[in-house]
Amino acid sequence: MKYILKLTVILLAITVVVAGLLGLVNHLTAERIADNTAKKANEAMQTVLPSPSYEKLEVSKEGITEAYQAEGGFVVRLNANGFGGAIDLMVGVSTDGTVTGVSVISHAETASLGAECTREDWRSQFTGTQGNLKVSKDGGSIDALTGATVTSRAVTEAVNRAVEFVKEVQP
Repeated sequence: MKYILKLTVILLAITVVVAGLLGLVNHLTAERIADNTAKKANEAMQTVLPSPSYEKLEVSKEGITEAYQAEGGFVVRLNANGFGGAIDLMVGVSTDGTVTGVSVISHAETASLGAECTREDWRSQFTGTQGNLKVSKDGGSIDALTGATVTSRAVTEAVNRAVEFVKEVQP
């Protein structure tokens, strides 16, 4: 019985030390991580709809985290639920409802499968599209990533939500 109690105390001590170290590292790097994420988001905005300035809009729609009005259109930041978790992406939409670009900021998708949603050649198939998009397996024109239909559908649905949001907020 003493042996089990001793092992329990040792394991508890190790767990407390490791948790404390992880908390410290998180505290020390939180600002840098936030800065890098903001930088990546700004680069994504310029990628999907280049503009000299972006005016932030009020957002109250579920799944849409930020929206900006830009010269010639809108930039919408959304979260989509992929196979591996949340996919954070930016979608540019022109004033006539045409998708101007899609950029993935972060994701938790499986490497070599859903993670392929970051490939420019795959994302570029959204550029220039309008209307309600669907992946080819659902009768649409968007080619799904091989072995990652869930991810492909999630990104496609997010693009559709961005286009719908722009239609709603346009004067």
